[in-house]
Amino acid sequence: MKMVKMFPVIILSLNIIGLMAVYSTDPLRGEAAFIQTFFGRQLVWCLLGWSVFWGISHIHYHWFIKLEWILYLIIILSLSAVLFFGSGDDVGARRWLFFRSVQPSEFSKVGFIVFLAAFLSAQSEDYGSWQLLLKTSLLSIIPTGLIFLEPDLGTALVIIVLWFSALFFCGFQWKKILAVFTGLIGCVPIFWLVLHDYQKKRLLSFFAPHSDPLGTGYNVLQSQITIGAGGFFGKGWLSGTQSQLRFLPAHYTDFIFASWCEQLGFIGGVIILVLFFWLIWSIFRIGIETHDLEGKILTSLLGSMFVFQVLINVGMNMGVMPVTGIPLPFISYGGSSFFINMLAMGMVWNIAKSGGNE
Repeated sequence: MKMVKMFPVIILSLNIIGLMAVYSTDPLRGEAAFIQTFFGRQLVWCLLGWSVFWGISHIHYHWFIKLEWILYLIIILSLSAVLFFGSGDDVGARRWLFFRSVQPSEFSKVGFIVFLAAFLSAQSEDYGSWQLLLKTSLLSIIPTGLIFLEPDLGTALVIIVLWFSALFFCGFQWKKILAVFTGLIGCVPIFWLVLHDYQKKRLLSFFAPHSDPLGTGYNVLQSQITIGAGGFFGKGWLSGTQSQLRFLPAHYTDFIFASWCEQLGFIGGVIILVLFFWLIWSIFRIGIETHDLEGKILTSLLGSMFVFQVLINVGMNMGVMPVTGIPLPFISYGGSSFFINMLAMGMVWNIAKSGGNE
């Protein structure tokens, strides 16, 4: 395929920007040993991530397809373990295992994509049927519910988007997809009742951030101020006052895009978005050129995952999307997220090189 050669270059470009962004916003820079800084740890994860990328790219993706039910079982067991044995954060959310070193919900996204690709490709004769729709609904609700209970609203939304994307790419009628969507909308009052108070405040602050500028609306307002402060060309790398003086919360994770835009301006933001557009377009193009159904579904869902995550993260940085805690792929600090994204890209590159052939 034509884009095989450029595919790792796009990922590497985003990776380099991510390392620069994390370094520039690292609160421990110059105050701790290198390996203890956020940049040092992210660099280690990058090296591990690239090792995984090259390793996975040499294992034919059909091998993962054959593990569909094992992967699904691992997802359910690991997400269940988080609820009972997981480590919590400041707001009481349990999301990590092994002393906050592994986040199973991140693995569940790619694992669930592989499972859906295997499950749906094996039942292509039932596409569009209510029976298959019900099966996928039940299989999707279980991991979504477990993630929602952590609580991790952002990742739960990713699983739901993947499910709807699978229905769309597999040719289900719009009427049936709309019926399922309407059913979910009808359950919103129930979801609202089980949300934690901080989640409710985050969602409400999206509609009226100025109503509580020092409380729930603080993150969004500071993010908008940070992006605006960068202007067209930015204040220069390591020179952003909002992020450097830590007025912007989560400036190296959820709001790292705003931090980058303050330093590199509108131009810097556009560079990131162009690279993401190129990456996502390449993923979908690889899927189109792939010969077998498993590869097409796999690449389509991986592409959908990146589209949703980028739109939500950049949108919440700009104040046009609610704050859900979804990281910006390859840019935000976070080992589990980077590791899983590189694993996913290794699969895509393997599909690109093989063209779907055994």
